[in-house]
Amino acid sequence: MNVALNPGQSDTRVGDISLPGLSDLTGKENLLVKIVNNGGVANFDLPNSVDDEAIFILGSGDVAGNQSAAEAPSLNESCRVLIDSTNAIVPGDKLALSPNSWGKLYKPIAGAGAHQYTFIAEEAVAAGAVIVNPVRVRRICDRAFNL
Repeated sequence: MNVALNPGQSDTRVGDISLPGLSDLTGKENLLVKIVNNGGVANFDLPNSVDDEAIFILGSGDVAGNQSAAEAPSLNESCRVLIDSTNAIVPGDKLALSPNSWGKLYKPIAGAGAHQYTFIAEEAVAAGAVIVNPVRVRRICDRAFNL
């Protein structure tokens, strides 16, 4: 934020943020996390619902209670996130939070029900592929859809 134009933004900044983890986030880098209220204190945690607002990509995780760092990509910015490859993905597919592997994105298929998506695929992924490296996606405005 431009503090010179808006002095009310003096304690904000662009980039990663550091918060304690509500759960153990060790080894969960490149997964999506959300901010939760833990007794009045903001904490990171893995999503546990397909409609969670999990837009932060974990950069450095640690055990519960210790600081973890994450960053939210800006709208229309490419980033890399781990994928659940249950279904094949092609560039342009709408991606939602996976109910099978929290923190990963996947492509829902017909009959999957209501979902919210915030990312679209920029790379293809074969169905059932073992994904060890994050896949390039692009963040877009939140959308709701029903399959």
